[in-house]
Amino acid sequence: MKYWFQIIKQSNSLSIILLLTLFITVMGLLSPIFIIHIFNRYIAFGLQGTLFFLLSGALAVAIFEFVFRNVRNKILCDILISPVKIFKLDLIKNFFERERNNTKRNLIEIIDFNNNFFQFLSPKVQSNLLDSFFAILILIILFFLDFFLATLFLIMVFIFLLLQQRIIKEKNLSLKNLSLTNDEKLIIKELSANQELLKYTSAFKYCGFYFENYLNKKLRIDSSVAKNDAQQISITSFFVLLSSIIVIGFGSIFVVNGDLSIGSLIGFNIFATRALGTISSVQNSFAIIEKTEIYLNECKEFFHGSINRIEGMQLSKILGNFTLKDVSYSFDEGNKYVVKNFSANFNSSKISVVSGSNGSGKTTVAKLLIGLIKPESGEILIDDTNLSKLSLLWYKNQIAYIPQNVDVLNSSILNNILISNPELNEQEVSRLLQNVGLDQELKKSNLTITDSINNNYSKGILKKIHLARSISKNHQIYIFDDPLLYLDNNGKNMLIKLLASLKRSGKTVICFTEDIDVIKLSDNQIELSL
Repeated sequence: MKYWFQIIKQSNSLSIILLLTLFITVMGLLSPIFIIHIFNRYIAFGLQGTLFFLLSGALAVAIFEFVFRNVRNKILCDILISPVKIFKLDLIKNFFERERNNTKRNLIEIIDFNNNFFQFLSPKVQSNLLDSFFAILILIILFFLDFFLATLFLIMVFIFLLLQQRIIKEKNLSLKNLSLTNDEKLIIKELSANQELLKYTSAFKYCGFYFENYLNKKLRIDSSVAKNDAQQISITSFFVLLSSIIVIGFGSIFVVNGDLSIGSLIGFNIFATRALGTISSVQNSFAIIEKTEIYLNECKEFFHGSINRIEGMQLSKILGNFTLKDVSYSFDEGNKYVVKNFSANFNSSKISVVSGSNGSGKTTVAKLLIGLIKPESGEILIDDTNLSKLSLLWYKNQIAYIPQNVDVLNSSILNNILISNPELNEQEVSRLLQNVGLDQELKKSNLTITDSINNNYSKGILKKIHLARSISKNHQIYIFDDPLLYLDNNGKNMLIKLLASLKRSGKTVICFTEDIDVIKLSDNQIELSL
C-alpha cells in the first residue's frame, strides 16, 4: 500500500479519486436499498407510482456507478502510466550506469521484473484496493439487517478466504518449483543463438532434449497456472451460490416468522453477493502485492553490493589530469592481481602511452580510468578529486573511449555515430567520417552512411566508425586501447594526425599500445609489467 500512496500523493487527482470512490460506494449501497423498497412497498402494497419511482432510482444509481467507475479508472490510468514508465526507464538506466558486482541478472530479466511490477500498478488492482472499504461497509450493513444471517455469512467469508489463500500459495509454490533454472535458461539462449551449428552438425540430436525439457516444463507451468486460476473461479462461484442458498434458506424462515421482511432478505442477498465478489478481488490484489514485494526484493538483490554512481559530484570544469596512487585490481578478489600497486600521472595537453606485453594489464588500467571497474585498493584522482566521488554518468560524458573490440550495432553507419551524439545531422556526420578517412573506404565498398552495417564488415571500417564516434563530441579526455589496430596505412596516418590535433587542443590523450609510431608521439611513456 505504501507504494500506492507514494504515487498518488504526488498527484493533484488524489482528492478526485477519493471523492469518486465515495460516490461509487454510495451508489453501490443505494442500488440494493431500492430493490429492498420495491419488494417491501410495491409487492406488498401494489403501489404503481412507487414501482416506477423505485425502478427509475435503481436504474439511475446503476448508471451513475458505472460512469463514476469509468471516470476513476481513467484518472488512475493517467496517474499510474507515467510512474510506471519512469520506473522502467530508471531501472534500465541503473542497469547500465551502476557498477555491479552481481552479474547474475541480464537486461531481459530486469525488463521482465518491470512487467511484473506493472501488475501492481494496474488500475484494476488499485480499484480493488479502493473498493475494499466498500466491502467493509457492506459487512456492517448486513449486521444491521440481520445479526444471525450476517454472522453466518461472515463465517462463510472466513472459510472462503482460507481456501482462496491456500490456492494462491499452491499457485506460487508451483511456479517456484517449476520455473526454469538459470542454467536451463542459459542453455536455451545459447542454443537459440547458434542455429547454424544445429543445422549443419549433429548437435541437434545431442541437445534436442534440452528443448524438450524446456517445453515440458513450460507446459507444466502453464497448466499449473491455468488449473489454479480455474480453481479460484470455481470456488468463488460456488461460495456465491452457497451464500445465496444459506441466506435465502434461513432468511425465508425469518420472513415466515415475521422477523424479517422479504425486501430485506433480497437486499441482504444482493449485499452479500457483492461483498463476496469484492472480497475475492481484493484478496487477489493483495496476492499481486505480495508478488510485487518479491520482485522489489529481487531488484534490491540485483543491485546489492553495487555503487550507485548516477548521483555524485560534478566538477564545474574538468582539465583531465589523472593521478593514480598504488592502484591494484584482481578478477578473483585478491588471489591474482592483474594490476598491483600501479602509480602514474596523465596530464592534459599531452599524449601519454602505457605499454606492456599481452596480459600486463593495459586494458584493465584503461577500464579503471574510465570508471567501468573499481580498484580494490589505491586511489584514482581526476583533477585532485577522487574518481569514486564523481557522478559516473556525468564523468562518462567527459571521456571518449576507443576499445580494442570494434563491434558495432547492427544498424546504419549513421545510427552507430549518433548513439554518442544524437544532435548531429547527416552533414556533420559526413565531416566526421572524412576526419578519420572513412569516407574513401565507404566509397570503395559502395556504402553510404544510411546503409546498414554489422560485425561481418572489415575491421578497419568498424574501427574508423569507433574513431568517428569518439570525436563526435567535444570530450576533454580521450583513451585509446591499441589505437592503430585494424587500420590500414591511410587510416594510421589519419589517426596520427588526429592524436596530434587533440594534443594541440589541450585534451588529455592516453594510448595503451606497443606501436612504435604512437610511442614516438608520446610526451609520457609508462611501462607495465606482469
